[in-house]
Amino acid sequence: MNIESADVIRLIEQFLKEHSLHTTLEALQTETGVFLNTVDDDAAFKADIVKGNWDAVLASVEQARVPQAKRIDLYEQIIIELVELQDINPARALLRQTEPMDIMRTAEPDRYLHLERLVSRTSFDARHAYRGNADKDARRLAIADQLLNEVSTAPASRLLTLLGHSIKWQQQHGQLSEDVPYDLFFGRSQTVRPPEDKAPHKLLATIKFPKKQCPHSIAFSADGAYLATGSADGFIELWNFMSGKLDTGLRYQADGAMMVMDDAVGCLAFSHNGELVCSGAMNGKIKVWNVKSGSGAKRFSAAHSQSVSCVAFSKDDTQVLSGGADSVVRIHGLKSGKMLKEFRGHSAPVTGAVYSDDMTRVLSTSEDRSVRVWDANTTACVCSVIPDADKHGLAIPPAHTIVAIPGNSNEFVVATKSPTIYIVSLDGSVRRAITADKATCNEFLAVAVTPRGKHVLAVSDMSILHYVDIETGSIQTTNNKVPLEDVIGMACHPTLNIAAFFSNDRRVPVWTA
Repeated sequence: MNIESADVIRLIEQFLKEHSLHTTLEALQTETGVFLNTVDDDAAFKADIVKGNWDAVLASVEQARVPQAKRIDLYEQIIIELVELQDINPARALLRQTEPMDIMRTAEPDRYLHLERLVSRTSFDARHAYRGNADKDARRLAIADQLLNEVSTAPASRLLTLLGHSIKWQQQHGQLSEDVPYDLFFGRSQTVRPPEDKAPHKLLATIKFPKKQCPHSIAFSADGAYLATGSADGFIELWNFMSGKLDTGLRYQADGAMMVMDDAVGCLAFSHNGELVCSGAMNGKIKVWNVKSGSGAKRFSAAHSQSVSCVAFSKDDTQVLSGGADSVVRIHGLKSGKMLKEFRGHSAPVTGAVYSDDMTRVLSTSEDRSVRVWDANTTACVCSVIPDADKHGLAIPPAHTIVAIPGNSNEFVVATKSPTIYIVSLDGSVRRAITADKATCNEFLAVAVTPRGKHVLAVSDMSILHYVDIETGSIQTTNNKVPLEDVIGMACHPTLNIAAFFSNDRRVPVWTA
């Protein structure tokens, strides 16, 4: 079904008319050549003509495209009736200052001269005025029939009605949530930050993958509009996390023209402005995509010699930070398409990498058990720390995740393959170590930080979600287990108390508070 542009313009014109924006309506009709040609009620329009309510009739006719001959008939009748009422000045104004009468003067000079004589007479004679061509009532009826053939009636508020139907359809098909405010202009749910952090504990939706496919990475967009997944077969897909359905509001996804890499997608990250998404593949390649079009914006074909384990955008969205199984951390320039910086020092695969808030430092974790802080300009390692090295001795667990804390530019959350979460500062010191009870956790598999940066969400090897207070170190657990075994990763929504989880299962459950 094709929608004609003229129909869209008429919808806008009706909206302008109904909201008394007459100057804008006239300008739009003149510029586009598309005229509304509608009346609210054809019976009422005819009644106005028959009763001689000419102000209302003229208001409707001026906003419609009526043939000049019929407009001339209408104006002629109004002038004659004004003369009958002895309203000579308005009659002269219509005769001498309106377009239809100017056309009459040129095309039908005798007819025009008759009206000039009429407005100059001191008395009114109906037979002389109508020159024997019917009477006032008959003329009114004839004009009403002529004008009704030129206009039509449309239901009121068509634009708002159609938009309402569209939103209702999307809600019925799970593409929009009735509980979240929707920004109609930008076509996305409004990001309303909750008044406080709460632990997600109930299922909101489930994203399901086809057989023999499973997610290898997930990420929420910075504006909270999308949940992205990277799959084992290389596809990057953007989902409506409220419904668990593919977001077909993105034309390329509706057409099946998906973003895809030529190997499994092991990591994802969105730019801070929400316009780009970066994917890192198991073959060491990185690609940056345009979210709205699905087209490739930049490719780094040799980002790492082995699989890419993590990616992140710089605060100004001009660089991509990455870490790989080749034990190297690198910075890539989006403008140049080249590697800009390289950080060497880890002796095992890099598992996480983030920028400091001011972009002067880079922090990374690795399977070599260390957390390293690097100078972003010189690439020198400023410090290296192994959390609780004296406690674990030779059995030091590898670090698998590092996450920045919103609103805290100096501290980061580090998780290792243990029941302990560490708060590490930019100077490399461990500010706090928070350990879970052995009854609920042997080791944490995945962690994320809540929108307000007050709590850590962490999933244990028992599929229990822990809610950790960063300031006090207190830990709560949810009654419901994450419905996945061996959780690989998770992501928190940037503004809502919503979290998503994934494993080698074909499902991505999305929880809400």
